[in-house]
Amino acid sequence: MNDSTVFQGLARAFSTGTPPVAWPFTVWKNLFFDCPLAASAHVQQFVGRQMQEQVQLLNDLAKEHNPTAAFSREAAFLQQSALAWNSEMLEVAELVQHRLLSATQADKPQDQPPFARAA
Repeated sequence: MNDSTVFQGLARAFSTGTPPVAWPFTVWKNLFFDCPLAASAHVQQFVGRQMQEQVQLLNDLAKEHNPTAAFSREAAFLQQSALAWNSEMLEVAELVQHRLLSATQADKPQDQPPFARAA
């Protein structure tokens, strides 16, 4: 068996579809900078919206004269808020998963279709 054919096959196997040379640095940057930054920005925006809704609810409750209605509105808001937090954590998990998996993909130009490179 000729060693050169084995090495040529290995060279072809490693050259197609493997990550670029900067792949470990991309993963490190993604793990310790891009992913936490994106997740924290997403959560901060959500918390800001939740706080605005809570302030609006408290403003509405201040005008409420019936304590039973005020209590039921607060309970409904807490239930809605718990569901919103649940869906938010799922969105953050999907965001983190997407960010972590995108670091392992080879860089492709986004502005050109895949067939434009062959021309």
